[in-house]
Amino acid sequence: MTAQIPDNFIYRGEEYALVGKEGDGLLTPLDYGMRPVMIHTACYRGFYCAYLVTEDGLYLTNMTVRTADDVYPVVDGYQPSVRDFTAIYRDMRILTNFTGKLRLARDFIEELYIHMGFQKPSAFRTVLDFQFSEGKLQNITDLSAYYAEMRGKFKEQYERDPNFPQRINDAFSLDLDVD
Repeated sequence: MTAQIPDNFIYRGEEYALVGKEGDGLLTPLDYGMRPVMIHTACYRGFYCAYLVTEDGLYLTNMTVRTADDVYPVVDGYQPSVRDFTAIYRDMRILTNFTGKLRLARDFIEELYIHMGFQKPSAFRTVLDFQFSEGKLQNITDLSAYYAEMRGKFKEQYERDPNFPQRINDAFSLDLDVD
């Protein structure tokens, strides 16, 4: 199995990876009628996105997707470039209506890499929870110190857990409860 490409977020010029999510309204290809299929082993879900977090809101800025029918519609006036059965929508600025919490992380620690699913918060030096209401940023909570105490816990559990199906589910989960 392969580690998955996470959705990325830019906040104050820094790039963060999505490591947890709770809520609704984060725009994806599904919102535009597309049916994603696997792009490659690092993207089983068939898409990955980039977003911009500002004081004004949460915006979808880029979207890479492969669909089952190779149909790539214009998205809010943005035309994709299509190459090798994959469409890339670039330089967009589409306000989302996301309400909920996004756990975003940066400063990945290479020795905590898991070769399956999404990397977990305890594998990063900086971990922040961003709370949104209808696309508007409400609050940011710094969880870096908490995850420093948890450092390596998920990898250790992942490597010794004999329940392989559960390990796969946990590795691919973006639930906030899976640390």
